Amino acid sequence: MSFGESSSSSSASVSSNTKAVAAEAVAGRQEETTPLLASQDSEPVGSYDSTGIAREFEVHDIGISVDVGDYEPSFSFRKLLRFAGPGFAMSIAYLDPGNICSDLHCGAVAGYKLIWLLFLTHALGLYLQTLSARIGIVTGKNLAQHCRQQYRPAIRIPLWLVCELAIIGSDIQEAIGTAIALYLLFGIRIWAGVLIAAMLSYVILGIQRFGARKIEAIFVAMIAVMCACFGVEVLMAKPDIAKIVDGFLVPRIPANATVQAVGIVGAVIMPHNLFLHSALVGTRRIKRAEDVRKASIREANFYTTIESAIALLFSFAINATILIVFADIYSLDKGSTSALGAVTNAVEQHLPGLVEAADLLRGAFGSIGPLLWAIGLLASGQSSTATGTMAGQYLMEGMMHLRVSPWLRLFISRSISLVPTILIGTLATSYLDQFDEWLN
Repeated sequence: MSFGESSSSSSASVSSNTKAVAAEAVAGRQEETTPLLASQDSEPVGSYDSTGIAREFEVHDIGISVDVGDYEPSFSFRKLLRFAGPGFAMSIAYLDPGNICSDLHCGAVAGYKLIWLLFLTHALGLYLQTLSARIGIVTGKNLAQHCRQQYRPAIRIPLWLVCELAIIGSDIQEAIGTAIALYLLFGIRIWAGVLIAAMLSYVILGIQRFGARKIEAIFVAMIAVMCACFGVEVLMAKPDIAKIVDGFLVPRIPANATVQAVGIVGAVIMPHNLFLHSALVGTRRIKRAEDVRKASIREANFYTTIESAIALLFSFAINATILIVFADIYSLDKGSTSALGAVTNAVEQHLPGLVEAADLLRGAFGSIGPLLWAIGLLASGQSSTATGTMAGQYLMEGMMHLRVSPWLRLFISRSISLVPTILIGTLATSYLDQFDEWLN
């Protein structure tokens, strides 16, 4: 054997040994990062099938069901409509009963002066939601799956539990809001309304079996109902446009409205909504073949950002109308008697609640006022319950790899939230609004 051949053979041997050691190290690292609660035969997070679709997104009854078509270099309104849906579903969390309660408190305490803060929190929300959506689009994994992959169980499990507690807290607010709406519409007692709200949630959630477009259409319809109801009320209120512009352009927080200002931020920025949005974008079938992958991802990011901005613009408009209405009419009736039969603690503190709001609207607009209020509140409570359940599913499956039926998931979360909600609805109806504000 020549010196050159010997050297070549030695180099090949070293190279093969190096590769073997590297392979062992990678295997060891993969073993160490295997989630404790994940099944050993599960596919890697974010893996793709032969069509370039992320397999991990195919959980729940929705799956990946909307084909957005081939990449188009120029803007297309038709393409925007294909991407539309996840952003509107995400925006429902900005319109839950907790937000509505926060809006009317801000209007009652600070008048028009916190409109700028409401807009700022929605802008911050858009930034965070856009980032979470891009995680799902670019990597093919939702935020919960990234947490499972990147965090040790000692960090991941407490994080999951905290997020679950936040979802349960939101679920309590949604149940209370729906129960109050049913009380105002039909005179049903609060505790019974909570039970009915739980059953109605199953109906809305069942629609997702028919595909992503159907459940998204329901959410858009709910937003349209809220726009109509609260929009009519702001037109009836005939607010001072100059004061609205001043409240939007001049940033200030009145000394007596610090709690309400913090409540706006707490009500709008909802962590579990980030998990939801990063997963919902996976319902769009994006072309991921090597020759078009980058262009398709850029296109998806572009249209998703536009859709999210439009959805949150509607959300801001609805929240702002509620704030404006109560900033305008609250001075008409400082000590209204509650429809529940007693002046609530909220009124004693000069803060109307969800029930007191109906009395104020009746005094300002007649019987149409509380009717529109109750219908809008019902749409808010039921739609936000459905998105909260979906967020919990993605969170549990992605972060802990625990695959649970959406029906069982809703049953568990509602069972946990029913106990305190029914107790409050039965024994402490005068504290419903304070409980809502505390949860915010």
